[in-house]
Amino acid sequence: SDGGGARAGSAGQGGASEAGGDAGTAGGGGEPPEPSFLLGADISSVQESNLTYRDTDGQTKSIFDVLKNHGFNYARVKAFVNPTAPYGYASTANGCQGMPQAYGDREHVVAFGQQIKQAGMGFLLDFHYSDVWADPGNQIIPQAWRSAGSIAALAALLKAYTKDVITTAVNAGARPDMVQIGNEITPGMLMHVPGPSTDCFGNNPVAAPISGSTSNWENLGALLKAGIEGVREVDPRIQIMLHIENTDDLSGVRWWVDNAVAQGVSFDVLGLSCYAAFQGQPSVWQATFTDLATRYPSLKFAIAEYNPQRTQANLIIKNLPNGRGLGTFFWEPTRSGEWGQAMFSFQGNVATANNADFSEYDTLRPQLGL
Repeated sequence: SDGGGARAGSAGQGGASEAGGDAGTAGGGGEPPEPSFLLGADISSVQESNLTYRDTDGQTKSIFDVLKNHGFNYARVKAFVNPTAPYGYASTANGCQGMPQAYGDREHVVAFGQQIKQAGMGFLLDFHYSDVWADPGNQIIPQAWRSAGSIAALAALLKAYTKDVITTAVNAGARPDMVQIGNEITPGMLMHVPGPSTDCFGNNPVAAPISGSTSNWENLGALLKAGIEGVREVDPRIQIMLHIENTDDLSGVRWWVDNAVAQGVSFDVLGLSCYAAFQGQPSVWQATFTDLATRYPSLKFAIAEYNPQRTQANLIIKNLPNGRGLGTFFWEPTRSGEWGQAMFSFQGNVATANNADFSEYDTLRPQLGL
């Protein structure tokens, strides 16, 4: 049976049509069944440090065991095409500081995926389809793909790359359970190139001559379908998420999904970002998800990124009707920033789990059925 579940793929009543089996069931191939609720965390940055992790009980454990001890059952990991390329995530070109290793390339992602799977956790692979961070302001075409002379050529490169990474991961025992085709692709994907003011984080790019911007949904649809085909040709049971971030703009989310569906883009899960600093208060998220669950009866829903409002975020998704809320993915338990605070305290090389943060999840677990 198809473990991917109900898919949005063609225009029709409610904006989506059904195909496939139940999203909550796992495929074969020795994969464990999906949890009833996905309690995930993006732990991509763990690869970049040599921290030792200490749980709330004072015991030293792997990051996976610390998270699992408090109900987490999924890990999300970002992937870049070539992070050492100029303007890449780990580049030393253009005056950038760089990194000692190219975390986020295929080899590191697959190796980290092996650890995730060996820990018995689900694995969400987040394709940025760039050499650097991709988000609403930065969707920079990877350097190796910029010579593509048409959307068809760009889509072929995207599909081949996707298929290669998924095949490598599956063969290495790091099969993703879910794959994001792009990261916060509200304005589109593969739509920028570096410009004269572009910095080491990809800020201030310029428009690419050939683009997957939402100003041309036929182009964007072709790119999305190419990425999805690259996954499904390897393993059609892997669930497909599309991730946008305009959660506070219900009409904008509807417009985006309706256009994707009209292009014949077939996906399983719509993921939204939910940060109070950027997408409004939890009441706004609640209203958006509730409306979408009614409007798109074939889709599942997830919070692809969140941080401060942890209880509210999880209960919003858990309480969507008919089990339509698949789960959540906390953004970054070991990092603090404008999005929110880390869940660990740091002293030297030791990261100690904060009692207050993790006890919130301990309290949540029975409410989430975990």
